[in-house]
Amino acid sequence: MVKVKNDLSLKFSLATKIVHWVSAVLISALIPLGIKMHEMEVSTQKLSLYKTHSIIGIVLLLLTIYRVYIYFKHERPPHLKTGTKWNDKLAVWIHSAFYFVILLMTFTGVGINAATGLINAYKSNDITQFPANIDVLPAEIHETFFIVTSVLILMHVGGFIKHWALNKENTIKRIF
Repeated sequence: MVKVKNDLSLKFSLATKIVHWVSAVLISALIPLGIKMHEMEVSTQKLSLYKTHSIIGIVLLLLTIYRVYIYFKHERPPHLKTGTKWNDKLAVWIHSAFYFVILLMTFTGVGINAATGLINAYKSNDITQFPANIDVLPAEIHETFFIVTSVLILMHVGGFIKHWALNKENTIKRIF
């Protein structure tokens, strides 16, 4: 592997930076919320968590749509080089996959709400309207994308750590 030094003075736009970090915070909230509510028995607290999870998910959907827009609208720094072609391609693939996975994850979340009637339970705040069965196709897809998202996050953070530890590059400067 060839040791590469990247130009870290080239940064993402302010809009990209803000959307990136707000999205990271929202995803960091959605994951434990989703795990917690999935394990709970039906209760007012579970309904409240589902509502909160759905609202945060819709905000993330809107932010991601905006992020796709600014991806094409704003100039971006070149992709980081790692020293190997396959790793360079993997890094680009991971970043691109985030857009698709987040969009699909949020769309399946909307699908869960629509397919199960959860929206009626949200509106009435009545747990008796909480669906008896949430095992619908959008929920299965949503869970699969949760796993994919988790792997992408680990790979994304792993890439940062690799650049920082091996190349002594603080790549976070480009997005902070």
